[in-house]
Amino acid sequence: MSKDFITFMRNRVSEPKLSTPAPTKEEWKDVLEAASRAADHGGLKPWRFKVYEGEGRQKVGEIYWQHAKSEVDSLPEDKKDSFIKKAFRAPQVLLVYTHVVEHPKIPAAEQIMAVSAAAQQALLGLSALGYGAMWRTGPACFTEQTNGLLGLEKTDQIVGLIYVGTPETSSATVKPVDLEGRFEWVSE
Repeated sequence: MSKDFITFMRNRVSEPKLSTPAPTKEEWKDVLEAASRAADHGGLKPWRFKVYEGEGRQKVGEIYWQHAKSEVDSLPEDKKDSFIKKAFRAPQVLLVYTHVVEHPKIPAAEQIMAVSAAAQQALLGLSALGYGAMWRTGPACFTEQTNGLLGLEKTDQIVGLIYVGTPETSSATVKPVDLEGRFEWVSE
């Protein structure tokens, strides 16, 4: 295994400030095809992807707004733009979700883990192309209402909204991860 790739993995960071340019459709196809090589028990290929850009991001913003309204009954309508703008923090938003299928040997949790692995591979692929990304979730991602707003089935499960573009500033220095208490070697 190439140490260069290990170094590349260590240096990947989340990029919160993103602007244009963003990946082209062809770059997305390359990244998502590679991401689709994630471990997949049973070969179900449960991952699904949607890229939102331009005014299409309005649909993503709407999930934040609708969720906020469901949490606070008296939320004034003039607050809507501040919630919609959340989807415009990057030139593109990649919706990654699991198309969960009923299977006698592969529970939904394993299908969601496969899609999470594909999402991580997409982050690495985007980084390899020089793009920055930020994987976001939150309570708004995990509701039936959100599934409906984004045209997903009730059984589909969002694993993340990945904001994508070109980093506006240089990445922060990556701090080493301390594996103390997080790594164990068992030989007997």
